[in-house]
Amino acid sequence: MYNTECVTVKLANPTKCKREWLEQTANTFSHIVQIGLNMAKQECLFSRVDIHNAVYHTARDFGLNAECARMSVNAAVSLTHMYYGLRKVQKRVSFPKVRSSQGIGLGVKAYKVVQSKSRFILFVSVSKNSPHLRFPLCVPNRYRYRMPLVYGDAKLFQRGHDWYVSLPIRIPQTPTVCDGEHTFIGVDLGIVKHATVSFPDKVLFFNGKPARQKREHFANLRRRYQKHHRLDRVRQRKGKETNWMTDLNHKISRQIVDLSTLYSNPVIVLEQLDGIRNHVHGSKKFNRMIASWAFRQLIDFINYKATRENIPVVFCDPRGTSKTCPKCGHSTRSNRPTQSQFRCVACGYQASADYVGACNITARGLYALVHGPSDMARPQGQTEEISLQPDGAQTGEQLPVYSNLVSS
Repeated sequence: MYNTECVTVKLANPTKCKREWLEQTANTFSHIVQIGLNMAKQECLFSRVDIHNAVYHTARDFGLNAECARMSVNAAVSLTHMYYGLRKVQKRVSFPKVRSSQGIGLGVKAYKVVQSKSRFILFVSVSKNSPHLRFPLCVPNRYRYRMPLVYGDAKLFQRGHDWYVSLPIRIPQTPTVCDGEHTFIGVDLGIVKHATVSFPDKVLFFNGKPARQKREHFANLRRRYQKHHRLDRVRQRKGKETNWMTDLNHKISRQIVDLSTLYSNPVIVLEQLDGIRNHVHGSKKFNRMIASWAFRQLIDFINYKATRENIPVVFCDPRGTSKTCPKCGHSTRSNRPTQSQFRCVACGYQASADYVGACNITARGLYALVHGPSDMARPQGQTEEISLQPDGAQTGEQLPVYSNLVSS
């Protein structure tokens, strides 16, 4: 078995001729993707086979090699499926158009990475009878030992004046051997608190208030610049908020995984939060908070960091985790009098609502490990079955609380 990761590496100052080839090929690639979208819209195409038959030969006529033509078809299919997926959940969206560069898709047979002494060189195939183009790579030290494991479809893209390549890394996975009972660690994700982690002997909170304040600061700056027509200032700050949030998610995920390695046979339990943005609506400010909530990135970071440590990651059904009592199992909306407090109307158990959610996620870890996340709605009136609970939740005793304010 293999785990696939992705690394982004910068091309080392391409020459003028190579830069012209990159720009021309990127424009051709985007043009082919737009042709595929136009064909899908005009002839109501949806399946990959139909879009491939309509676009592939056109891409070959424009000079793309077989692998790049296949990747352009994949890009058109992906955008088409995204459009129909949004329409399926009642989203009012227009058919996608290629408004910016789509980069250059490199199929697995269209490139190779070769090590020459202490340097790594990317060889890209131009056509069947033409020589390969050589692009020296600026590989950081932390990626050098992974470069021999490059395998899969890659992508060339431009950021500003520089060109980068996104390379897939296929890492062999060592089977996890369990010599005892599993230790389930529940992670409850949210906006008020980025994450609440329920360990067997403690609970860890990652406060989200500083991040919300900083996001509001970014939003106010954009609003002020746009009001005064300073779009140059908006473009100047492009990517800063995204980079800052990515760094924060890296720090949070690293701490969660590092603490999980201290327990025997750990299993990290997360919520299956797919489609949450389509079901949660509120004020304009609340919708902006939901739209900027990078929960999927945090989940991906926890997943791949845990996989490196041979820690299984499972996903449970999120329904009812915030309103179910971890002590008696009674589930009702009345158990949440406020956003931050949990008070069971049946047994009187009180605790932090985020802590209760993390406990319930932990309790569903065994079922998720065996059966996977449930996609069936529960019958009305059925209470949550708690098969595994932390000792503190069973007795009503509060576990030690550690509030972790990740520096940004």
